[in-house]
Amino acid sequence: MWVTIAIIVLLILAAMVMVLFEILTTTFGVLSVLALAALGAAIWQASTISTTFAVVLAIVVFLMLPPYVVLLVRVLPKLPVGKKLFLADIGDSTAAGLPATERYQKLVGEIGVAETLMRPAGAIRVAGERIPAVAESGVIEKGTKVKVVAAGEQNLVVRPVE
Repeated sequence: MWVTIAIIVLLILAAMVMVLFEILTTTFGVLSVLALAALGAAIWQASTISTTFAVVLAIVVFLMLPPYVVLLVRVLPKLPVGKKLFLADIGDSTAAGLPATERYQKLVGEIGVAETLMRPAGAIRVAGERIPAVAESGVIEKGTKVKVVAAGEQNLVVRPVE
């Protein structure tokens, strides 16, 4: 009987490890199917001890499986190993990962000069720096004074100053 219980425990642990590796790797559900087969084998082994034990084990196993998967999905990215395997959260901003975004935001309202013909994209010189820009509308000739009206993720939006 103790050997059967040891086999049941090992099958359940094997299923838990397979679910873990299913989350960590791309097996297209193969490990999930094997984990369910291991749980089925554990319940079948439990039925050799007692039918009641098998039913209770089946209920416990299938009630605890979803919380286990949720726990893995929530905890793994926070562990040191998970931080190496999962992409970092970049926050709410769509441009948070771009280094120039904050610098470009500070230039809104500044006056600069178009360094290239902008139809609509080109470059401007503002705050002593050459920066990619896009004309708000139309074509802006080289040498025209422009005002920065918005900051995009990778460039500035400008309009001619009259």
